[in-house]
Amino acid sequence: MDLVESNLFTPPIILLQTVIEEVRHRSLPLYNRLNALTKMEDKRIWVFYNEYRSETAIIREEGETPNDRNDRGIRKATAWYNEHIRLTWPTIRGQAPPKIPTVVLMTEDAENRRKAEKEGISCTPVRKYVEGMKEPNQLLDLLAAEGSNDIEPTKAGAASRQSLYPEYLSTPTLLAGVKAGELHQGHFAANQYNYLEGSVSVPAFTIPVLLIGRENMNRAVNGDVVVVEVFSESEWKAPADEVVDQDSTLKNDDAENSGDEGDDEENQLARREKQVENVKRSSEKQPTGRIVGIIKRNWRAYVCHIDSTSLTSSNATSLSQQTVFATPVSRLLPRIRLRTRQAPTLIGQKILVTIDRWDVTSRYPEGHFVRALGKVESKEAEQESLLLEFEVPYRPFGKAILDCLPVEGDQWVVPPKSDISPEWKDREDLRNLVICSIDPPGCQDIDDALHARHLPNGNIEAGVHIADVSHFVLPDNPMDSEAASRGTTVYLVDKRIDMLPSLLGTNLCSLRPHVERLAFSCIWEMTPNAEIANVRFAKSVIASKAAFTYEEAQLRKDDPNLRDELTEGIRLLNKLAQKLKAGRMAAGALNLASPEVKIHLDSSESSDPIDVEQKEMRETNSLVEEFMLLANISVAKKIQETFPQTAVLRRHLPPPRTNFEKLQDILMKRKGMTLDVSSSGALAASLDKCINPDEPAFNTLVRIMATRCVMLVSSFSDCTGEYCFQSKLGKMYLPTDNWQLPSATRLFTRHSILNRMSNE
Repeated sequence: MDLVESNLFTPPIILLQTVIEEVRHRSLPLYNRLNALTKMEDKRIWVFYNEYRSETAIIREEGETPNDRNDRGIRKATAWYNEHIRLTWPTIRGQAPPKIPTVVLMTEDAENRRKAEKEGISCTPVRKYVEGMKEPNQLLDLLAAEGSNDIEPTKAGAASRQSLYPEYLSTPTLLAGVKAGELHQGHFAANQYNYLEGSVSVPAFTIPVLLIGRENMNRAVNGDVVVVEVFSESEWKAPADEVVDQDSTLKNDDAENSGDEGDDEENQLARREKQVENVKRSSEKQPTGRIVGIIKRNWRAYVCHIDSTSLTSSNATSLSQQTVFATPVSRLLPRIRLRTRQAPTLIGQKILVTIDRWDVTSRYPEGHFVRALGKVESKEAEQESLLLEFEVPYRPFGKAILDCLPVEGDQWVVPPKSDISPEWKDREDLRNLVICSIDPPGCQDIDDALHARHLPNGNIEAGVHIADVSHFVLPDNPMDSEAASRGTTVYLVDKRIDMLPSLLGTNLCSLRPHVERLAFSCIWEMTPNAEIANVRFAKSVIASKAAFTYEEAQLRKDDPNLRDELTEGIRLLNKLAQKLKAGRMAAGALNLASPEVKIHLDSSESSDPIDVEQKEMRETNSLVEEFMLLANISVAKKIQETFPQTAVLRRHLPPPRTNFEKLQDILMKRKGMTLDVSSSGALAASLDKCINPDEPAFNTLVRIMATRCVMLVSSFSDCTGEYCFQSKLGKMYLPTDNWQLPSATRLFTRHSILNRMSNE
């Protein structure tokens, strides 16, 4: 796949439907990449639906395996296509015969090639085809190690190698063992501080199963779905207390010879690792075990750098193939062996490497070079490394997505109010309301705004208005699919990676001041004590009167000389927000927010950071947070009432008390402080007491550590019984537990709210 995606590989390609279906069956991520390639304008790739054409469609024969059936279909389609081209390029009398192109079948299946040659079909392995191209060296590095039949064996020779790891059990054995409760399935988590330890969280135990030693981790990579066998309780141990660094322990390992058990250096390394495994451990034991099989690999492209000490030749002009180590930037990953002809030129660069296989005879996984990102520590290379490592989609939006935008572009406006205008259908005209937005400095995507005013009956009307993205992003169109894939807008120091094209995110769906915009409004009638008397939801058209920063709104609120409608609205919102927050905290809500930082750049034109400071939290920050939280809770409740069986809501499950054991132990031993985790209210009260007068940031640090102990927010759709809302508090958390974390996360993404309620 990396070869086909390369800009250097540009031959015309006919992609058979049979191949596409087989790729989709084997790997959905690869299928998505392949599907994207067929839509790229700079690639000459055509899809041939051979399964739907009478001349090429085949039926599986009796006793024929699915793979053999697909291979036969591929050969038949190749033969037909060659004949089809020959018939469409007839010889014209009096002219030289035309040079007819040949369709070549490229496959790594030796048996399929043998049958193709017997049938007179031109075929070749991928590697052989690439070797016949001009300047093939860079392209050869893109080929997977697993598909290379001509790679030279290591010095010791593969045949003489002994197994370093046990073989995996068969898939039926694994599934049967898990079903019987004898084996356990879970995600493998590597230890970034000790490369010889890992763990697997499984439902049968409240604490993870500890894996000690590379044999017990058995070639698992962080994130793999694995099956473990748990040892008897007499063999249970505690995690090591020491840091064991992979680079320092394995610094003298030979990339070419690695894995040869008969080698003296390999034996020394094995003894060194055994010594490390026997380091000092605490007395608190936990289940231990070993991996006996892999259910699903989590392999992807990893950001790495070449270990210069592993090169056999540093001559920049050398084109000889070398076996070198690629060290991932993530400490959770093992070093990767790869063979490349570009090793000397890649020293000092960030590169992308993909894992292809990990044999039982190899200490390290084997992979191939994908591409160079740039010089180490250069801003461009480091930024792209972050995006790749955290799997943030950052490619420009494609033509199919941009075609979903309004044809008027940035000239689009809300049309005049009319009964026949689709924009005004079922919308309320709220343009007369004194609405404003409050956001961080420099905010361009103003997606929410607020208002508040007194009502004649003595109550207060407060409203949250969200940009109506659903008007522009229709369900299941290419833009909707891309937005769902990206999930959020990602902010870097000097740029942003948009979830939606900028025409929407920073213009048409940005609630700019003095511009009419489509919105979705949540409007409450509240008592002066912030008790909700009524709530309604409406599609609307608004015209924001001002866009404030948090600081500007705070200064406006605090200025006693200002009595205008905007200022009075902000003050009214702030009074309600204070009472809403007090009510939440009294009900046992946790405040686990981590401090945010602000990066200062050299100048408005420069992207070079010069300073970092912690953002100041003002009353206006809390004001916005409280009303956004209230809007999400109100919308979630409405969705649950309207769609009781299918509503998708979110909640925090109560965390196991074992999650807090390390934090409790540290606080007690170091500071003599206790942490009560019996309920969210008890934890909140305990955190308030964790204060060190000599260290002002101590309480914040403890709260950050406590945040890491709670469970991640989860979605659920069964809204009956124990999952229903508490009518008293209007929250959607489990009523049977004592844990409530409404300030920690929103119940819905705004896009989901708008799409769901606009279709109601």
